[in-house]
Formats: sequence, C-alpha cells, structure tokens
Amino acid sequence: MTPGIGPTADLARLAQLRADVAVRPHDPIARHNLAVELRKADRSEEGLAEIQRAWAGGLRVGETALMRANLLADLGRFDEAVAAYRETARIKPELADSHIVLANLLPQLDRADPPLASFDEALRRVPGSGPLWAQAFASASASGSHAQLLDWTARALRHWGPDATICTYRAMALSGLDRDAEAQAQIAEVAKAHPDFAAGQVTRAHILLKAGDPKTAAEAALVAVRSEPAHQAAWALLSTAWRLLGDPREDWLCDYEKLVMSIDIAVDEALGPALEQRHQTAAHPPDQSLRGGTQTRGNLFETRDPAILALATQLRDAIEARLLDLPRDPQHPFLARNTGRIAFPTSWSVRLRSAGNHVSHMHPLGWMSSAFYIALPDEVTEGTGQGCLTFGVPDAALGLDLPPRRVVQPQEGRLVLFPSYLWHGTTPFESAQARLTVAFDMLPVDNSPSGS
Repeated sequence: MTPGIGPTADLARLAQLRADVAVRPHDPIARHNLAVELRKADRSEEGLAEIQRAWAGGLRVGETALMRANLLADLGRFDEAVAAYRETARIKPELADSHIVLANLLPQLDRADPPLASFDEALRRVPGSGPLWAQAFASASASGSHAQLLDWTARALRHWGPDATICTYRAMALSGLDRDAEAQAQIAEVAKAHPDFAAGQVTRAHILLKAGDPKTAAEAALVAVRSEPAHQAAWALLSTAWRLLGDPREDWLCDYEKLVMSIDIAVDEALGPALEQRHQTAAHPPDQSLRGGTQTRGNLFETRDPAILALATQLRDAIEARLLDLPRDPQHPFLARNTGRIAFPTSWSVRLRSAGNHVSHMHPLGWMSSAFYIALPDEVTEGTGQGCLTFGVPDAALGLDLPPRRVVQPQEGRLVLFPSYLWHGTTPFESAQARLTVAFDMLPVDNSPSGS
C-alpha cells in the first residue's frame, strides 16, 4: 500500500470502535473515538452523526469541538463549520488547529472576517503557549500578513525574550514591509548567534538576494543545506544566487531539460466530475500560489472515490517507472534521494478561472512535485502561451526580473514532474472554460526492509 493513497483508517480499529459503541451507546468518548476513525475512513457523514451524539452527550471539550468542525467542513457545511471552529477556540484557545483552519478557510469563503483574529485573541488569552505562537507566526507569514507578524513578534519578544525563531520571523516581517535595512540587521544578529540555524540562514539568503548581494546569499544558503540537506527553500534560493553569479552549479542543480519530466496518461471521463464537485469554496487559500481560482481541501488521494483512487494508482505506477531512468548522483539534493518508490504526503486539485494563474513558488515540504492536466481551455492547448507552466522565475518578493529557464506547454493528460525546489508558476489565460488540474508532492520511500 502506498502512503497517501486511499483512506487512512485502521479497519480493525474501526470495527472495534463500532463494537465499543454498540456495547456502550451512552459513552460519549467511545462515540468521539469512532467519529475520528470514520473521518479517516472518508465517511464524514457517519462521523458527524457520531460526534454530534458525543457532543449532545456532554463531551464538550476542545478536541470534540474541533472534530465536529472538521467534519462539517468536510461536508461543505461551511457556515456551521466556522461557528464550530470558533467554539473550539473559545473552549480551548491553545488548540492551534482551529485557528489555522479559520485563517485559511475564511478568505476562501470570501468572508470579511479578519482571518487571523482568532489567533490574536488566543495569544492574548494564553500567552504562555509556545506552540501557539509558532503556529501564529507561520500562518501570518504564509498569508503575507507582514504587519500582523511584526506586531506578534514584538509581543512575543516581550514575553519570551530574544529567541532565534521569533527574531527570524521578525526579519521576514520587516523584509515583507520593505524595511530592508532593519531586516538585514535583525537576521544578521540571528546568524551570528545561531550560525547553524537553517531557517535563519534561509531567511538571511532571501533578504540578501532582495538586497542585491547574491554572493553572500549563496554562502548563507550553503550553510543552511549543510545543516539540513533536504531544505527545499534553501536550494531554491541557492539556484537563484548561482544564476545571478553565472555559477555553473545552477545547471547541475536544476538541469531543467532533464529534471523537468513529462509523462502522458489517459484521463478517465469520470475524473472531471469527481473533481469538480470537490471545489466548494469561492476563492483561493491565502497561503497557496493560485490566484483567481479554488483549491480542494484535505488530501485528495485519501478518498474512497473510485475515479480518484484509480488515478492515484495510475500516477504512482507511471512515476515509479520513470524514476528508474534517472541518473545516480550521491551529491545531488534531488537525485541522491531517489529510491524508485514514492509516497504522496499531500495531493489536491486546482480549478483556475479566466485570468487565473499561479505565482512563482516552490514546495518546501516535498522532494518531487507535479502538475497533471485534467481539463484545459482551448486557448491554453492552442499554444498561444496562455496558461503555460514556467520554471526558473524566482519568488516575486525578491524583486528580480529574470525570465523563465523553461516553459512547458500543457496538454490534457500530461503529467509534469520536477524537483520541489524548482521555482515554478503559470502564465495567465483568458477563457470561458476553467483550467482543471491535479497536483501532489512526493517523498521517497525507503526500500530497506525496515522502511517498506
């Protein structure tokens, strides 16, 4: 079984939990536990019924409120879900998941509510929760809420004192607000005090590239990858620094002609409708690359839907066959990790409307990433340059005017694979038709007996 394909429920545990509820029908904890496993089994309707019974039975704790909210959101009952996430935050403010979901969900629903307000209130109520601060910083940074991040880091420093993580996020906020001299000074202090802190060195590389110093930026990124060899953001920044310096290692690292790979796969006619019904929100998530469209929630491949499961299996088989053709290079951050087998930690679908596109980005949590084209407007497939996949254009926040290193023409049924650290985005398109894709990150699976 490939991780990331199919429901994650333990069927034996699910059967046991059903038996427990049958024996103890008035036990709300048993019903809560059953609801959790039913959600893992992609049976959210049944899970919601059980969690509602647990809630009515008096189990009104934060974890039950959160599970109730998650199940409502799974079913597209978003107004009720938002209320349930807010109830979770009221009951247990230090439970960061409710704030994370609200920060992402509210903008997707086109709601005017401040998306980070729940985090802000929780930080005032439980200022001693370190994990809550960390999640708040991450959410503010991912959504580009630089002013809020600057305020939170100031408050955190007053509460916790100097800390490498707080100061790194503070430098990110200053840079995002174009207070570049302050950002450089802040991150220089972090690097001096904590030279092996990869996140600090990556932020330093970003700030230095923006400041027009690719040589020192490359040095900082190299320190980061020596500390964390699989740090995708560090490699992405290093590719840009080497490009600006004319360093031949950029080609060794990126090799756009060989490491951007295409495979053509037949598209089942049931797939488009199965994906369309999962696009239930009104706008894009604030922490993702798409603009002018929607993205499905959760892990797409962890489903019971036969069309989507068949696609995931088909993709896995085609990808693992393609990986056998890649060269070996024990020094290369992508090739050295190739085991020939993959897992899907995350998967999703994107539906772009006319004028929609993906801003240039990379995937920090992957090893290899993808774009699989399900349905495309005629304007995209006709080769006009609209809706194309571009590689090598760095994050716009760096302020660099660099052209693509490679442009890929989408075609329905075409799968494009590439190292997760490659900068990539899409050109806008104009059409009455939508651009429907599936995407996923991959991680290598260990082939040894203990890792199989």
